[in-house]
Amino acid sequence: MNGKVRVGVVGLGIWGQNHALAYSDYHRCELTVVCDLEEDRARELGERHNCDWTTSVEEIASSDVEAVSIATPDFAHFEPADALLRAGKHVIVEKPLATTAGDAKAMVASAARAGTKFMVDFHARWHPLFMGAKAYVEKGELGDPVMAYARLSDTISVPTEMLGWSGSSGPEWFLFPHTMDIVRWLVGRDPVEVYAKGYRGVLADKGIDCWDAIQALVEFEGKAFCTFETSWIVPNSYTNVVDNRLTLYGTEGGLELRNEPNLWVFTDRFHTPFSSESITRYGKVSGYQYEPIRYFVDCVADDVVPEATGQDGLMVTALIEATLTSLRDGTPVRIRDVLDNAS
Repeated sequence: MNGKVRVGVVGLGIWGQNHALAYSDYHRCELTVVCDLEEDRARELGERHNCDWTTSVEEIASSDVEAVSIATPDFAHFEPADALLRAGKHVIVEKPLATTAGDAKAMVASAARAGTKFMVDFHARWHPLFMGAKAYVEKGELGDPVMAYARLSDTISVPTEMLGWSGSSGPEWFLFPHTMDIVRWLVGRDPVEVYAKGYRGVLADKGIDCWDAIQALVEFEGKAFCTFETSWIVPNSYTNVVDNRLTLYGTEGGLELRNEPNLWVFTDRFHTPFSSESITRYGKVSGYQYEPIRYFVDCVADDVVPEATGQDGLMVTALIEATLTSLRDGTPVRIRDVLDNAS
């Protein structure tokens, strides 16, 4: 592709603004338009980045924009993504791809018909710690996967203060996509079955109707298994917004990593800065969370099929849907049944 890729962003909340930042200083693209249902927010960000703004996805679909980020709330990915794919745009969607396997499957099908690049922003794959873990697995130093444990939780400030739509999501949709994708990526195997337990009540008492905490035991191909744990009620006194750790044991070795803390700070309180906050140095916005967005531009410009595909997003969505079914029914749920029944 000659020239810069013309890009847009739909959904201008916390992470949508990160997409705009990633595009704004990348030499291979031009941030052309930003879109949000809130007119004031769209106008403000458009003026900040000196680009067009709109409240209409249809306007972007009919424009000459080539590639678009979808960063709307978890439950609102399908309609804008599907509309833009049908219009022949290259699309990157924030995790989760969708909140039903049926919607995820339809989006994958739309991308296949359009023949455009379609990617899910599983940005944990670009974190140096997880990339390092993947290198050990690829070199065969761990042997075949046997057992894993993955925890990703947030302090209660996230559902009660940071997200205005938390009651329409939950820690399963907001956090499980990161860990479930990372473990599947590390072990290189698909999930087979899930059995889950959870707790509700703390957030419900605050008017937020979602799960407080969930544990899901997932069997993967080859009998490997992983316990996934997530919670939205970690006390705000915890040193970081995020509690993230992963352990993986194989037949020949193992590894353990903790995403937080990497930096300990002692000021008016002891804390560890949230690693997803942007840092601007050397004239460029830096951070692992921006790299997959720029990588998506490279895929469009160089005509390369992205990693973290729509099919990856579909598998994670099916796994979370199976988790919720297991919570409801109190029984193990097979992932293949969820995929087969998705429509």
